[in-house]
Amino acid sequence: MKTRIITGLLIFLFVLPFVAFGNHFMMAFIILLLGLGTYEFLNVKAKAKQDKIPLYVYIISFIFAYLIVFDLPIYNLSHSSSSLVLMLNDGVFNYKLGVLQEYFINPIWIISYVFVLFTCSVFDKKFKITDAMYTFATIIYLSLGLKGMLYLRSWGINKYSQNTFTGLAMLIYVLVVTCSTDIFAYFGGMTCYKLLGADKVHKLNERISPKKTIEGTVIGTVLATIAGFFTSIYLINGGSYDSWYLMLLLSFVLSICGQIGDLILSAIKRHFGIKDYSNLLPGHGGVLDRLDSLLINCMVAAVFIALMTENIIFLL
Repeated sequence: MKTRIITGLLIFLFVLPFVAFGNHFMMAFIILLLGLGTYEFLNVKAKAKQDKIPLYVYIISFIFAYLIVFDLPIYNLSHSSSSLVLMLNDGVFNYKLGVLQEYFINPIWIISYVFVLFTCSVFDKKFKITDAMYTFATIIYLSLGLKGMLYLRSWGINKYSQNTFTGLAMLIYVLVVTCSTDIFAYFGGMTCYKLLGADKVHKLNERISPKKTIEGTVIGTVLATIAGFFTSIYLINGGSYDSWYLMLLLSFVLSICGQIGDLILSAIKRHFGIKDYSNLLPGHGGVLDRLDSLLINCMVAAVFIALMTENIIFLL
């Protein structure tokens, strides 16, 4: 427990400057998480003492993960009276400001990634078709989750406004709902164990997570929804109760989705028979062990915000 607390404090101190400053600092942080997350997802077979996924697949996957999150900068040739100027357009990800302006999924990278992975599985006997499917699913999941995180932090920042607090407040709100769900569900479940007895509580999904209970899930969802609701009212809405029902609904949905995200990444670990994705963070496991609930919640919150602002484009 001591190691876990110390590591948690160090993680907080390391992450804080990236998230607080935002813009290009947040971009660098997302790239770091992309690299670590890609490695951990694709390294599970080696960790489970199974046939390793080839190194070139790691490299290809990171490149496509980057493209899915950031896309490519758009260059235009602009003619002036004296010279030919190469100008960088804003595009979806504004490379000049370091912010993501739309939750946009470019189909070119999705289709290309599918084609490349399945082609590799055809010509490389060490890279099976099931490996290609697993690789595609996990890297897309990781990319869209981190893209959502970047979009939330970028909210309110554009070439006309540098309102960095709005995005920070939204990201803090998502973290509050996600973390409070875990905390309340854990202590709620433990309390029910003590009060009702181990034979009286109801398991949520014993095959994937033997310790999680339905009672803990209900307690965590209710209390986290309340915590998220008041956080959104006072941190995002400035004390205003306008459209309060939307924030209450979003808090509830995030609490549920966060727990599903936890189970999804736990299911992968159970499938491969491993305890943690890596040993990078003593007492916590790997980066993915910390991002399990947050990835899906960032996707959900990003889609919600994009829909509310009519700023979403899905070209799939």
